[in-house]
Amino acid sequence: MPSWLVLDKFQNSRVLPALIWTVLLLIAMLSPGDKFPSTPQIPHKDKIVHFMLFFILNFLWLRIWMNEANSKKKYLKLFTSYLVFGIIIAILVEYLQLYVPNRSFDYFDIAANMLGAAFGIICFYILYKMDSKLV
Repeated sequence: MPSWLVLDKFQNSRVLPALIWTVLLLIAMLSPGDKFPSTPQIPHKDKIVHFMLFFILNFLWLRIWMNEANSKKKYLKLFTSYLVFGIIIAILVEYLQLYVPNRSFDYFDIAANMLGAAFGIICFYILYKMDSKLV
């Protein structure tokens, strides 16, 4: 079995939240637009939601694999991988919305998704260096 598939007990407890969040994000992003309840009008609410969804997504996935990185080179590779992961998912989900009723493709949503992914990585790194219990 490849070493990246073998998780110790500590990491196993972190997989479930990341998987659940990923599934919920995909359900929310790929559900027809008319299925959501009406909410108060807040300027740029949609972009804020996109940002937060992808912020949390990358943060949760980084929690799983960070203990595997034990050198500066591995840290850089891990963060780069998650940034690419966030960018690919951000674009893919937005593209798939073209085929969902009452949803649309929006470059600004992609930007909010990518910014959320990047800030999730940055926030994780800061908390990790501070030895926070959140990571």
